[in-house]
Amino acid sequence: MLNNKPGIYSARWGGKKGDFNLAISKVFQKLSKVDKNWKLKKIKARFICALTIYGLKKNPIQSIGIINGRISNKKIGNKGFGYDPIFIPQNKRITFGQMNQKLKFKNDHRAKAFKKIKKFL
Repeated sequence: MLNNKPGIYSARWGGKKGDFNLAISKVFQKLSKVDKNWKLKKIKARFICALTIYGLKKNPIQSIGIINGRISNKKIGNKGFGYDPIFIPQNKRITFGQMNQKLKFKNDHRAKAFKKIKKFL
């Protein structure tokens, strides 16, 4: 619905101070502009983490971690940061903002990318 936005500019949606409450409000506002009934639907979303190791004698080593999910129709939870309070991972019923750290990192896009690349460290 948002044409892959905010994408790599996700932090910029929070303004100069990086206010993710503002960024989350923008997500909700933009969804409402596209479809005023979006809260009644399952809006797909995903987090992506791309890692690269440079400086080795070989070519750079790259890894990508992706977690699919959907957007909650309201902000829930105070754990984590960024968009965690509105992101519900696939096959879960709670947001990253509600998850304890151990469960979140088990399902996190950053952890997935790191697991793939750690053998080179």
